[in-house]
Amino acid sequence: MNLAPRHLRTAYRNRTLRPSDVVAHVLSRLADDDQSGVWISTVEPAQALAAARALDARIGEIERLPLYGLVFSVKDCIDVAGEPTTSACPEFGYVAESSSPVVADAIAAGAIYVGKTNMDQFATGLVGVRTPYGIARNPHNPSYIPGGSSSGAAVSVATDTSSFAFGTDTGGSGRVPASYCGVTGFKPAPGAFSQRGMVYACRSFDTISLYTREPQDAYDVYRVLARPDPEDSFSPIDFPGWHEQPSPARPLRLATPRHDQLKFFGNAETESLFAAALEKLGRLGLPIAPADFAPFTSINDLMFLGPFLAERDASVGAFLDAHPQAGVQIVRDLVTGSRRFSAADAYRALYRVKDVQRSLRDFWQAHDALVVPTVGTVLRIEDVARDPLTSNFNNGYYTNYANPLGLAAIAVPNAMTGAGVPYGVTFLAPAGRERLLTDLAGAFMGAASRPEPLRRVAI
Repeated sequence: MNLAPRHLRTAYRNRTLRPSDVVAHVLSRLADDDQSGVWISTVEPAQALAAARALDARIGEIERLPLYGLVFSVKDCIDVAGEPTTSACPEFGYVAESSSPVVADAIAAGAIYVGKTNMDQFATGLVGVRTPYGIARNPHNPSYIPGGSSSGAAVSVATDTSSFAFGTDTGGSGRVPASYCGVTGFKPAPGAFSQRGMVYACRSFDTISLYTREPQDAYDVYRVLARPDPEDSFSPIDFPGWHEQPSPARPLRLATPRHDQLKFFGNAETESLFAAALEKLGRLGLPIAPADFAPFTSINDLMFLGPFLAERDASVGAFLDAHPQAGVQIVRDLVTGSRRFSAADAYRALYRVKDVQRSLRDFWQAHDALVVPTVGTVLRIEDVARDPLTSNFNNGYYTNYANPLGLAAIAVPNAMTGAGVPYGVTFLAPAGRERLLTDLAGAFMGAASRPEPLRRVAI
């Protein structure tokens, strides 16, 4: 069954499907082989069916319920009232008293919750294998990782058990799994969504993210749910991405890293696939200029090798101290290892971020968006087992800097490798250009079939 939002809403309007039909189908799928390792917990069937039947009776309100009858999953570091939150650590688990505002708003808009998805423990990883709940099966080649940390969320969309899925993104967790699973990963700039009701990785710049099949579906869900939260101390009073931005009266100007700054970690195939992606953009008539990528990557080491790790200690370090046998060892080592950094180190890191943001002002005046590979290479499960730290760092080369720098991003499919694993690209821009990024990503995905060059992307 096709669970894409626009497809389902059309079927509901035509009365060829009801929400209860869709939920019954999804519930019947949760034990299938392709769902192996995807779910940490799932909704009580009677509860989901009751919610769906209530929506059956409200079909006349579909235009007032923008997410009517869409089924969604939630990464298991985000709270759903009455459901366990484990952050992929069973000893840490608790039953949430209330839902994240983003989840509550989705349900109020007509969406139907189906379960909590697997993840790298405490959202500490970009590989999707750091979990005691099994590895979410890559839907294209199970020998390969699904990407992390939001592994189960991406797989639930790729295998049509969710219309959309909530992930989170700190250093790439809302984008890397999109590449490995062949779906869209939409990460608004930090501040767009409320941060309440979640287990933080780096509270200073975490954001909830979205997985869908198509870019427009992600943006449509985003527009419904993005809003200020007066009870969240990290929620801005105003935010550029909450407003539709006017279209520039000129062709969009794209930047990409200089050739000497691109890294594919010895994979000639993925290097060729990214070159083909740039050619595809060229067919859209979009100017692409090589640019200095060093300011962006200069932030990367702060994430998993620097003092930003200490925010994870602030979030879950006391729990790890009190439960010395809990936690995946590599996650525990990373979190507690952050204690080697001083307060002065943290301030130096913050100064570094501010300096880079200032240095990029002219860049963002000259360019509408940056296009990069989502990941440099594709990794097998055995590759990560052999060298878990390097593989994780490599997966973050094109992603780690985005949230500290306050950027929005959208990751979309590009091509398939010879091993049958999807390989994607990501478009990034400052807050307020979410509409631009969505249209650019949509145009890119349709470029192969467009008979005429697209001179300008409608915003």
